[in-house]
Amino acid sequence: MNVENTVSKLKLKLKALGKEIWKRKLAYLFIAPLIIGLLIFSYYPPVYGLVLSFFEKHSVGDTIFIGVKNYVDLFHDDVFLRSIPTMFYIMIPRLLIGIVVPLIMAELIFGVKSQRMQGVYRVLVLVPIVAPGVVGTLIWRNIFDPTNGLLTSVLRMLGIMEQSQVVDWLGDPNWVIPSIIFMGFPWVGGTSVLIYMSGLMGISTEVIEASRLDGASVLYRIWKIDLPLLIGQIRYFLIFGLIGGFQDYSTQIVLTDGGPGYSTYVPGYYMYQQAFMHDNMGYASAIGSVMFLVIMVVSLFAFKFVNSKNIQGIDQETL
Repeated sequence: MNVENTVSKLKLKLKALGKEIWKRKLAYLFIAPLIIGLLIFSYYPPVYGLVLSFFEKHSVGDTIFIGVKNYVDLFHDDVFLRSIPTMFYIMIPRLLIGIVVPLIMAELIFGVKSQRMQGVYRVLVLVPIVAPGVVGTLIWRNIFDPTNGLLTSVLRMLGIMEQSQVVDWLGDPNWVIPSIIFMGFPWVGGTSVLIYMSGLMGISTEVIEASRLDGASVLYRIWKIDLPLLIGQIRYFLIFGLIGGFQDYSTQIVLTDGGPGYSTYVPGYYMYQQAFMHDNMGYASAIGSVMFLVIMVVSLFAFKFVNSKNIQGIDQETL
């Protein structure tokens, strides 16, 4: 009897849902292409990759089901295991720089009294994004040239390096990771500064003037007023910086080829190597599936951390 009641209720709900869809059929018709596009281009690839990770798949030959063998091999793979700390060595400094330095620049621009000069500075920080990212990376390859590169020339001019001294910035295991982190100096180009600026411009002038009248220093105002109101922007940069850090391997492709040795191998680059250089699509899919899971977990943790009362409550009472 209970089963019949459940089935009857389910039929009624489906019928009501069908009527609702039919009533709003025009709206659903308009969003149908978007939904179909999302299913095909956003949801199908990771699902297919997860399925493929349980197979031995090459461009030539049969696709053979091997269960979890790819995952077992992966967690016994020295190259993959060594690539994980390398990824964090590169990602964490870049993430902190990408959050903090643009914020400092935005505060400096926000403190400029002249609206015209503020506009000039906003245009200047946008100029670097005009050039494609790969072009910028190639420019940095010339900067890091060990004999006549700009970095070497400047250090020689300042007397930090001897004229005869040669440092292979991208070929020396001791220097290659610091060099990758240094790329993008002074780290203020792009939209990050403008996103912070939009948040700062939304702060009530009355609040800022009140803090000045109370004798608050600039640093005190930034800590007690600006930061609590910029939590949304900080959360955005943190989460997308983490996702980008896990996924990025463009520097390895353009500059280092994972070298010297395996010193700049990261999981994303290793996945690329397995898929397109070694024709091992199943193994590459296993790497991608593991990284997808890690990105999901870390992003959720970061979101909850930045959204926590301990972070948001820096001191909302001052507002």
